[in-house]
Amino acid sequence: MVNLSRRKSTSDLQKARIGSTIVLAGWVEKSKHLGKLAFLSLRDREGYAQIVANKKFMGLQSLKDLTRESVVSVKGKVKTSKAKIGGKELELIELEVLSRAEVPLPIEFLGGTVETDMSKRLDYRYLDLRNPKVLAIFKVRSVMLNAIHKFFRDNDFLEMQTSKISEAGAEGGAELFKLPYFKKTIALNQSQQLYKQLIMISGFEKAYEIGTSYRAEKSHTHRHLTEFWQLDVEMSFIDGIGEIMKTQEKLLVSVLRAVKKECKPELELLKANIDVPKLPFPKISHVDACKLLKLKQGTDIGTEAERKLGNLVKKKYKTDAFFLINFPENLTKFYAMHDGKIGRYVDLIYKNNEISSGGQREHRYDILINQIKNKKLNPKDLEFYTTPFKFGAPPHGGFGMGIDRMLMFILNLPNVREAVLFPRDVERTGP
Repeated sequence: MVNLSRRKSTSDLQKARIGSTIVLAGWVEKSKHLGKLAFLSLRDREGYAQIVANKKFMGLQSLKDLTRESVVSVKGKVKTSKAKIGGKELELIELEVLSRAEVPLPIEFLGGTVETDMSKRLDYRYLDLRNPKVLAIFKVRSVMLNAIHKFFRDNDFLEMQTSKISEAGAEGGAELFKLPYFKKTIALNQSQQLYKQLIMISGFEKAYEIGTSYRAEKSHTHRHLTEFWQLDVEMSFIDGIGEIMKTQEKLLVSVLRAVKKECKPELELLKANIDVPKLPFPKISHVDACKLLKLKQGTDIGTEAERKLGNLVKKKYKTDAFFLINFPENLTKFYAMHDGKIGRYVDLIYKNNEISSGGQREHRYDILINQIKNKKLNPKDLEFYTTPFKFGAPPHGGFGMGIDRMLMFILNLPNVREAVLFPRDVERTGP
């Protein structure tokens, strides 16, 4: 029996002393048998190791029965590899089959080459995730999330965890997922908007959350999911959107720097290049954006126009990141603070796509009620939202940033489903 408590990683093999004995464990990706020699390619989270079995190994012939993707543990002697790539390999002393894989495999990814369409890949996601290229995406995602947490800890934010259950009518619209809850109907939250504002009213001053949100959108695009991960940020005692933009741009730069520094092998494998934008980011007003795009003033800038605007800004400012600010009143929500007919709104555009949206909220109760009426809404229907503002609300604002889309754009992935471990969309609720 191979002692797994002594297990090392494939990367540790390259650091080990020639002649020493070590234990590895992982999946057999492929094998080659040449009479009195056999070669196994063993894969773990850190990479690959070549295992060589010669006539000294008593079970040499039995290796022919070892199926691809079987899980094994091996003990062997560290030797200098004679392969073209060089490095070190392991001369097999002992092998234990921990779990035998059935063949043929339902999907193929030998050598990182995907031979199956996305739908079937997602049906067998647990196998798809073994693909080193797919694993690399989630190594980057882990570094990205750690960088986000570090940024907010370093900047004195409190982390929050809010409920994902609310009264069915709390956020309104046909995009709610409604479900029975004892003797009433509730809904899964579309965002943390209400909660993060309540936390500002509660006196937290600076807070953030990374959590799931749910939208019952019948969208079949490469950008939409029904369950997605979102970063929500809110800050009190702000004066305009300046502090919001500074936080957003510093956050993005911190994340990109961390990924570029810590994920060099993964970026190389995924053929993703990261150019860290210079601070501060350019700021383009909605009025100027419409002029550049030759659109009627007050027009909502959609996905295609956003892409065109990104190209125009990059050509002029040599950057992938900029802010779109000063939205007209007709494009703002009832809870936005306004300067006359201009809303204190801000979108962060990165690689021709909006990755973050936010602004300053209206914290004055009477003005908030008037804005609700001006939007032809009934204040009575929104008392769940407005009542807390009666009891002392500081000036506040923030933003929401899609984690999945952010990763998608950083790595230039073709589909947001590639950026989520187990994606949920209109058709898919498993595995």
